[in-house]
This record gives sequence, C-alpha cells and structure tokens, in this order.
Amino acid sequence: MAEKTCLTQYATKGERRMARLIVAEILSRGGVISVNDGAEWPVRGSVSPVEILGALCSTDADTLHWANPTGARVGWLWLVWGNADDGSELIADYSANDETEAVCRAICPNPE
Repeated sequence: MAEKTCLTQYATKGERRMARLIVAEILSRGGVISVNDGAEWPVRGSVSPVEILGALCSTDADTLHWANPTGARVGWLWLVWGNADDGSELIADYSANDETEAVCRAICPNPE
C-alpha cells in the first residue's frame, strides 16, 4: 500500500501527474530541488523524487527552487494547487530564464 502524503490525499490525479513530470524533468537535467511551502522548507537540496513529492501540497501553494549539483541557483517554479483538475494550471509562475523555460516547454510543449 502506498504511503499517504498530502499530495496523494489532496491533489487531483492530474495535479499529481503534473507534479511528477515537473520533478522528473528537473532531476533529469541534474537539478537539486528544495521545497518551500510558503512558511517552511520541508525539503532542502534533494534529488529524491519520493522526498520531494512527499513534501508537496501541504498548503495551497509550493515553490520548487532548483540548483545545479554545485549549489548554484538555476530557477524556481511556483505551484498553486486547485486551479485545474487536469494539472494544466499547476505552474502559476516561474523564473524567466532559459533553463526554467526549457523545463516548462518539455512538460507542456504546446502551451495555449
């Protein structure tokens, strides 16, 4: 039986799918992820999808901060839960740089 987390309890199936895609894409690019839930940093500098995903959706929004393996900041994505059941509006904002925009394009190659 899978462990219950806020993500599995409160996010829709589409939001969970999108969150998994986002985390997998960042990690595939060598990213190291920290999670801020608006008040706390439940995860700092992780490459564990289980740990990262387990920290999501405990509040109405999370910010994923990602760095490269040397610790240099790369970008951030602001995830807001509850905007669209299919997860298409999970990313509410993100850092405007080539690396973060490439992640967004890879996840949703044909944004409207």
